Amino acid sequence: MFTETKPSYNPYEISRESHEILESFSSVILSPPSGDFFQTRVLRLSQIFHLSAVWIAEWKKESSQFQTLSLVHLGELSATKTYNGNIAPCSEVIETKSYYHTLNLEDRYPGFESVLSIKGSNYLGYPLKSRSGEIIGVIAVLNRKHITHLNRLIRILELLSVRTAQELERRKSDTYISHAIESVYALSHSLKEIHRLTTSHFESIEDLFSGYLKTGLQLFHFPVGIISKVSQDRYKILQIEGESGDLKQGETFRIVDSFFAKANESKKTIFSEDILSSEDNLQKTSFFKEFGFLKYIESPIVIDGKMEGSIGFFSTEIGGTPIENHFIEVIEMMSRSIAYEIEKRKAAEEIKKIKLHQDGDYYLTSLLVKPLGGTEIESSNVKIEFLTKQKKEFSFQGKQGEIGGDLSVAHTVYLRGKKHIVFINADAMGKSLQGAAGALVLGAVFRSIIERTKNREEYQNRYPEQWLREVFDELNKTFESFDYTMLVSLILGLVEDESGLLYFVNAEHPHLILYRDGVPSFIKTKYSYLKIGATLPQDRFAINIFQLQIGDVLFGGSDGKDDILVHGACSGEHFLNTDEKLFLEHVRRREGDLSGIVRSIQQTGELTDDLSLFRLEFSPDRQGETILIKDGFEQVLRFKQEIRKGNFVAARTLLENAYELNRHNLEVLQNLMKFRIANNEYEQAIKYGEEYLSLKADSNHILLSLSFAYQKLGKINKAIEYSERLILREPQHLKNTTHLAVLYGKKGDFEKAKEFLQFAIESTNDKDQLEKLEKYWTRIEHVHAKQKRKVFQE
Repeated sequence: MFTETKPSYNPYEISRESHEILESFSSVILSPPSGDFFQTRVLRLSQIFHLSAVWIAEWKKESSQFQTLSLVHLGELSATKTYNGNIAPCSEVIETKSYYHTLNLEDRYPGFESVLSIKGSNYLGYPLKSRSGEIIGVIAVLNRKHITHLNRLIRILELLSVRTAQELERRKSDTYISHAIESVYALSHSLKEIHRLTTSHFESIEDLFSGYLKTGLQLFHFPVGIISKVSQDRYKILQIEGESGDLKQGETFRIVDSFFAKANESKKTIFSEDILSSEDNLQKTSFFKEFGFLKYIESPIVIDGKMEGSIGFFSTEIGGTPIENHFIEVIEMMSRSIAYEIEKRKAAEEIKKIKLHQDGDYYLTSLLVKPLGGTEIESSNVKIEFLTKQKKEFSFQGKQGEIGGDLSVAHTVYLRGKKHIVFINADAMGKSLQGAAGALVLGAVFRSIIERTKNREEYQNRYPEQWLREVFDELNKTFESFDYTMLVSLILGLVEDESGLLYFVNAEHPHLILYRDGVPSFIKTKYSYLKIGATLPQDRFAINIFQLQIGDVLFGGSDGKDDILVHGACSGEHFLNTDEKLFLEHVRRREGDLSGIVRSIQQTGELTDDLSLFRLEFSPDRQGETILIKDGFEQVLRFKQEIRKGNFVAARTLLENAYELNRHNLEVLQNLMKFRIANNEYEQAIKYGEEYLSLKADSNHILLSLSFAYQKLGKINKAIEYSERLILREPQHLKNTTHLAVLYGKKGDFEKAKEFLQFAIESTNDKDQLEKLEKYWTRIEHVHAKQKRKVFQE
């Protein structure tokens, strides 16, 4: 049997005991600083208390094992050992989270003496606890005789355990950080290589496969790389690079004879460091028996949810560079990129066929265009309707249809964690097939962008302004490739589902119309562009924003809604309507009903072009929502009075009280942000600024203030993000342009800094401002030149 004992304290001996404990503790702690921390401690403990064996061990929770960090036996240091916690008395320390002592070790844990090759029956163990209270190790003693001064030793271990646990945590942190730095460097290098691949032009799909495999061989340090195609139960090698031996391109295997069977079922990346220790029967495959592969990593290539093949790397030797998490991330990026390239090449082929066969079948074209339009939104706050009537009607094998260049489409996307409704109303240039071809290209590219946004986190992390700019640029570049044979006018809009903030771009399309409180009116388009496919003007790209209110309805459509051939009531003559305000009358007369508006147009005259209309209503359910706008109003008035008096402390208190009363008061949030910035409290300023934007995202001055606050905190990239958002809204904002130039200068991107400085200089006639800008330009040029010389000398 085993017994547990606890130290008992004699109150009459407490002073002497404390003195002896301090002396013993000092002897342990004040041991020579040279040498390993753990070794010096266990040596001193064994010497002072005349112990047979003392050790410090780390607890490996995931494997239920202890790993000795230092072990002294009979005064001599021993090699480190690993032992199973389930057969060791140290497990009692882990379970109780307190010290454990027994006089009869062999009764409880027979054979433990042989585990560490040390003798003794008296065991004492004390836990090492992390700062969070988790057990991370033990200090343990094994003695052949009774442990003298047990109480004193327990107190010493209690005191020593804190510093020992700190040292253990520090070493674990150092190891983790070192490994993390190496992993980050490797991942960074890998990402650069992936970026190089994705931006490279490959003449053929074979060249593309070869490029990816050769890059993978370098990154993963494997001798063989394979891209395969899978079909039913067959695995065919499409491309092979490296020291392939007897394995040849074009060879076909059953999937079960490759390593790919498991990945084929799970559609996930699979790998093994050692086939011989694998539990997946991989030793039975041809890849093992015929070619001797012992180590591998392989990721499936999935297109439209279907397994099309794989990319994998193989070795006939185990060991070497271990397969780490970033390897998996990189090979999965490779597989996705290859899938995307295959899809893109297929799409390019389809577009090429469309360009070459514009005189194709109306019916086929209409079938292709139809699924690309329509609405696929998921929202209870935003409702959108489309109505399209193409000018060209046809009949094919008894089926009636119509074809034209108008296209309306809406989807739901998530950007920065917020739901947005994106919509396009477009009018492709040309009649019938030519217009339909443009609509088809536009719809296909736009759907690809939407799917990419839904499936790839890097696109979901874009701000709305950035995302719209990238979408617009991609659409424009696609149509530029047609050398002006395809042009498209459009409205590209994005509505934040919760707040109703509208971002939109107008490319030579009719104005948007707001229907509010029964009154229709045009929404001012501050920035507009040429048709998609035409060269953009040299002015900076900018996005229009407009805040929708509850109950607001947006109308928009192609110019077919205005190009009506009107029959003169008196003269009997026909004339083409040129008054765009006529559509406002249709909206007012039909009280915003889309079908009624179309009937009203048709009653006015004859359609001369394709007609497409959309109706977007912002009607969030605000029932039960209690935002007390007036709460805090009195405090704000008193705050302003105290500011005028110069009582800043009292003013600050009033503002904070107003904030606690109503955290949705925009004036309170704005003043709090200004007050915090004025007092150099930038973290708090950012907090209030972010809260302000969550309520009113169209506030440009808040964007600039946030950028300034982030700059003061040294977070230059974050500051640039907010400043870039503002420049997309107001490219002529001189203060922001100058600020952005300064930010890029601080970042070390001098070309960007000079670009924005040049724009600022060209945008102002103020002499003082010009003088400041030119001085900063000179300074940038000097620093840039100095940096170039330094690089050249190195």
